[in-house]
Amino acid sequence: MGFAAATDVPWTIVPTWANGLQETLSWSTDVMQSSGTAVTQHRALRTSPRRSFVCPTLADGQARRAAEMLLAGRSGLWQFPIWPDVQWLDAPLASGATAVPCVTAGYDFVAGGKALLYSGVDTWEIVSIDSIEADHLVLASATTAAYGAGDRLYPLRLARVRNGAEETLLNERAGQRSLTFDIAEACDWPTLASPTMYLGHPVLDVRPSETTAPTASVSRLEQTVDYGTALPVTHDLPGVALRVQQSHWQLYGRAEHTWFRSLIYTLDGRRAPMWVPSFASDLQPIAAVAGGTKTMLIDWAGYAQFGLDRPNRKDVRIELIDGTVLYRRITATSVGAGTETLNLDASLSSASIAPEYVRQISFMALCTLASDDVELDHATDQDGLATVTTGWQAVVPDV
Repeated sequence: MGFAAATDVPWTIVPTWANGLQETLSWSTDVMQSSGTAVTQHRALRTSPRRSFVCPTLADGQARRAAEMLLAGRSGLWQFPIWPDVQWLDAPLASGATAVPCVTAGYDFVAGGKALLYSGVDTWEIVSIDSIEADHLVLASATTAAYGAGDRLYPLRLARVRNGAEETLLNERAGQRSLTFDIAEACDWPTLASPTMYLGHPVLDVRPSETTAPTASVSRLEQTVDYGTALPVTHDLPGVALRVQQSHWQLYGRAEHTWFRSLIYTLDGRRAPMWVPSFASDLQPIAAVAGGTKTMLIDWAGYAQFGLDRPNRKDVRIELIDGTVLYRRITATSVGAGTETLNLDASLSSASIAPEYVRQISFMALCTLASDDVELDHATDQDGLATVTTGWQAVVPDV
């Protein structure tokens, strides 16, 4: 049987992972944009994001009967296990234990919060966390039952299940349904501890996955007047093109999951801008860059005519084949016969750099997330794989 306070009712029906588990983090940002200059101001309306999980269940026998009883006999708040944060006990845990040995880094444990010890749908215990150490949880009170090696440990969060979760009976013993749980408490997470900085803003310095082809476009603040008789009249007061792009992520292992969650908490929805490279070869050097010089000869790209001094066309990410990454600003350019010479704000190296030693030169745009909602598709627990797509909306740089 389970052990919990009368007000603590956990949802103990383990979801099916056949199609993954969807987690959504939702911020709220007030974005004000000038129609004349495209300059934006961003104001966060929430101190922490709203969080929800979509949990498909495929239950039979005892698990199906328990799910039916839980939903029919309980309303209000539940203690919801953070299913992707599962871990298994390495050794038996005796009754009366005041600490639970486990890994805590990258897990959603909270001092003053709760955790679930789980042996089965009818054998579990809610424990209160007094403090969190690197290799164990210190409990506020001793456990009331013993648990074996291989039993599970989950962080718990207060949550409310949404109405309307229809069950499909597969037979008289088995049914499936999709339940959505809205977390009903603040879910904080540390931001990036020491992000790469450039001109006062952090830089996206991790290349996204390209197993799904990245996409990009440009948008303008056009306003069209069309009375349906004469040709429409279109106004573009700012006269700037703002890049819109998507990044696809495949997160393997807890370290990558932890980094990505810190990344999106740093971005705070659409509030905080970040330099986002195109990760494409936007400019091509065709001659060695002499050591200590600030000039670079590139194949003609029309930069002098169309790119110079345009928003988000001044700053570049320069990656060398040895993995070195440099960030520079283009200050001037001149045009030759099929070539252009770029003037940079600083030299690349004290030694000469051959053109074939430059892997890629990408433009960087100062961007916010394109949406306040970020959906993580957990294919497994967070020691395995999750996939995410982030959209980016360029803004007019403030530097």
